[in-house]
Amino acid sequence: MDAERIVSQSLELLKEEGMAGVTFRKLTTSLHVTAPTIYWRFKDKRELLEAMAEAMLREEFGELAPMPPGQDWRPWLQEMLRRLRRAMLAYPDGARVVAGARPPNTPTLARIPEYGLRALEDGGLSLSQAATVIYTAVHYTFGHVIEEQDSAEAQPTEEFEQAYPTVARVMNEGRRVGLTTADVFDAGLSLIIGNQ
Repeated sequence: MDAERIVSQSLELLKEEGMAGVTFRKLTTSLHVTAPTIYWRFKDKRELLEAMAEAMLREEFGELAPMPPGQDWRPWLQEMLRRLRRAMLAYPDGARVVAGARPPNTPTLARIPEYGLRALEDGGLSLSQAATVIYTAVHYTFGHVIEEQDSAEAQPTEEFEQAYPTVARVMNEGRRVGLTTADVFDAGLSLIIGNQ
């Protein structure tokens, strides 16, 4: 059994049951193999999750390439991070899978900051400034999507509104004007990227 088939089945389990449903036991059952077949390809669950993260990112990014010369890095970076968000939202717990991956074992994940750092340096920022922007934006994207996936569209209760009236007003106003999670995400990215 090849690693690609194991990863593909793992992604199916992720779609059906979230990260808790991706177990070696369920994989052996669904693939009709014994545990050594899976352990021969993946020494542990973390290695499997990293292979899943790479597969998820490749679905959205394919072969990610550096920013073309002469482009403004701001819109390019915003679009790359929107794509990262889409890749993670495509699967339940997708943000947890990708955020937990180690870049040395997940090439597409490593390319995101690599190409981002290059683009910002080419745009005139120092490496230190570029690193601050890139890592803040990537970590913001991870956190935002984890919260999107963990939080249902909760309506503030009367008790909540009494205890936290300002937060409740913001929640209610956002719903009233049709503010989406994508709008909120873009607003946050603009704060990170806009002042550079």
